Amino acid sequence: MAPRPRIRLLAADDDPQVRAAYRDLFAHHPEVELVGEASDGAEAVEAYARLRPDVVLMDLQMPRVSGIDAIGQIHQRWPDAIVVAMTTFGTQEYVVAAIRAGAAGYLIKGVGGSGLTTALRQAVAGDMPLSSTVRRELAAVLKGDAASPPPQRDLTPRETELLRWLGHGFTNAQIGARMHLSEGSVKQYVARIGDKLGVTSRTQILVRAIQLRVVDPSDLPPIHD
Repeated sequence: MAPRPRIRLLAADDDPQVRAAYRDLFAHHPEVELVGEASDGAEAVEAYARLRPDVVLMDLQMPRVSGIDAIGQIHQRWPDAIVVAMTTFGTQEYVVAAIRAGAAGYLIKGVGGSGLTTALRQAVAGDMPLSSTVRRELAAVLKGDAASPPPQRDLTPRETELLRWLGHGFTNAQIGARMHLSEGSVKQYVARIGDKLGVTSRTQILVRAIQLRVVDPSDLPPIHD
């Protein structure tokens, strides 16, 4: 079997010690190639334009242009860009702002080398790396996010079932095992659901599913962070 291609990573953090830690970490994880660094959001946008990495690790609190603003700028210019928020903040304010800006996932610093590498691989594969505490924060605030939830466009029972598994944080492979589908079929389902709900990213699909009450925040699994 051919080896999996390395993930080309851009890391954005204003703390030089954090960037040095990333360099050391990924020097020992051959799955990931750190192709660029940025010390603020403006540098991150410029570096993304120049390097076109597979995924960006984006700190949220940075000078000049914040990580949240940088996520929004990247997502607007390159809708298929994969940006994972990586921060010490897991409060509703930061979680919801990052997801709405277009983040493909949200992790709390301290996740560890193996966990971080797994999360990056999940993000590139189209899965959604979210800390379970973050997922609960997101669900709690979105449960009453709008007086009138967006219209539901004829979701089938299978699509509704898939959304519930998605809300539990399962990967495409895990969802496929539960629904007796291939990973490719799960991706097709997710894309079709996104078309029906008028969104594209996996995280935006989860946001809309919570607003539609298809995913019940009270039914999320226990926290194991």
